[in-house]
Amino acid sequence: MKTCLLLMGAVLLASGCSHESSAVRQVPGTPQATDTADESCNTVSARIWALINNGQFAEAQVLIAEAKASGLIAAPMAARMLDRISLLNMRVGQLPATLQRARNFPSQLKDYTLFEVKQMLEREDFSLATKAQLNSVVKILQNPKRLMEKL
Repeated sequence: MKTCLLLMGAVLLASGCSHESSAVRQVPGTPQATDTADESCNTVSARIWALINNGQFAEAQVLIAEAKASGLIAAPMAARMLDRISLLNMRVGQLPATLQRARNFPSQLKDYTLFEVKQMLEREDFSLATKAQLNSVVKILQNPKRLMEKL
């Protein structure tokens, strides 16, 4: 499966961006001149975002590195994607101890990532924690600095 995804990523990257190809050339000044040129690059970023949203972080990181190196995505976009991956990979146990001592904090979730907690909420799986506890963990993981300021 991983080999297949990496092969698909390599094929996408090998085809490159067709900003200068003759198939994309249009009359300058028309509204679609830039839209068509950006579509080929957007497929790579859309694929990366799909991998991230499906929790396939290793494959997404490889594709980000290859796309950035080949110029298919800009460095700021790659940085945003990598930041999102690091946020979704953050474990509840990595939160500062001050936040973990908060009332009703679900310590049983310390080995779970934000991505896994969000999946529990989507599937309405409340076997480990209540809906309110899962929501509070999501809120804490998404913005721990703000909550630290309140304490």
